[in-house]
Amino acid sequence: MRTPYERDRARVIHSAAFRRLQAKTQVMGIGEGDFHRTRLTHSIECAQIGTGLVDAILRKGGTPADLDGWLPPRELMETACYAHDLGHPPFGHGGETALHREMRGEGGFEGNGQTLRILARLEKHGQPGWGTNPTRRLVLAVLKYPIPYSAFDTTTGAHPPKCFLDDEADVVDWALDGFSEGDRTRLHERSAKGKALHRTLDCSAMELADDIAYGVHDIEDIVARRMAHRDEVQALLITAFSAIGGRLDTAAGSYDAASVCADLFDSSYTRKQIISRLVGTFITHAQVRPVDGFDHPLLRYRVGLPDAHRMLLDQLQKMSFALAIDRPAVRQLERRGQRVVSELFQTFLESPAILIPDFADEGDAGGSIHRRVCDYVAGMTDSYAEKVYKRLFIPGFGTSNDLL
Repeated sequence: MRTPYERDRARVIHSAAFRRLQAKTQVMGIGEGDFHRTRLTHSIECAQIGTGLVDAILRKGGTPADLDGWLPPRELMETACYAHDLGHPPFGHGGETALHREMRGEGGFEGNGQTLRILARLEKHGQPGWGTNPTRRLVLAVLKYPIPYSAFDTTTGAHPPKCFLDDEADVVDWALDGFSEGDRTRLHERSAKGKALHRTLDCSAMELADDIAYGVHDIEDIVARRMAHRDEVQALLITAFSAIGGRLDTAAGSYDAASVCADLFDSSYTRKQIISRLVGTFITHAQVRPVDGFDHPLLRYRVGLPDAHRMLLDQLQKMSFALAIDRPAVRQLERRGQRVVSELFQTFLESPAILIPDFADEGDAGGSIHRRVCDYVAGMTDSYAEKVYKRLFIPGFGTSNDLL
């Protein structure tokens, strides 16, 4: 009755990990209001943008002949976007850094690597330990960094390397089995900064959709929530547009710092319109670009943007980071989240069978104790992590009848 990708999509949508995204930080904390994005709404918007990218490429036509039949089906694109943030722990990247610090010598932790682990191991569908039993192509679509943790020097640096976890090496080998030996070898190539250089066509489309959603939609949240003054926003927009000569001209109209800022700070209706037009501009200019040196079409092509559009999007992402994350008030909350995650991990590690409900039946039963405790903490929502932290460390909080 269904295609394999339709089954992938249904299993992700109905997964516990997907539901938990509604209570996980995207940029701002989940308790700070009702308007701004959570990880769940971000993932839904990402899926809409991802399918839009593929639709735009199909409508324009002119794709290389050897790419016929290889553009991702709509169901696959939606599923990859729905799933791309499943592995992020509570409290955003602060929680990710804290878990990596605790797991540094035990196989590490990285949010994208945990996404693959959830899909392939932890979710409960059918046989235990098979996760959602994902298709090869879904695995490849979420595999942003096809390099194992063990390939990196992790003795220094606070942040986790961009990788997949070695516990899922067999899953990655299975997913890559259809590629030539040369293609598999090239997938391990890294930049001077150590980041993976290559990914599949599907993954590149998902990643671009994520970039657009983050770079544009977060600006809407920042302005609507009054997190930044107009002068701050305008100054950063001037910097962003200066990187591309001051203006972006498209068939649908021209954009510059002054006009975009004016629309953002006009009525909520006008703000929504400029956000929509910016997203639409990036979507309609998506293109397929060749990558030299690969044999298979899924690796030989990538979805990207023209240089000016890509540069502007990069600047908008930096703007979102500067206004929403790199501020003392947010950094303090991030530091608090790191402490919560670290102390929960250390406490559960002391007596996991006693402190973690149904520990013997949860997660990857074949994994190490460290990994299984890590899986439990990483799966928590922000509010649940805070609740458990208070039960453990705040006198007078919680009862023996609390639902855990």
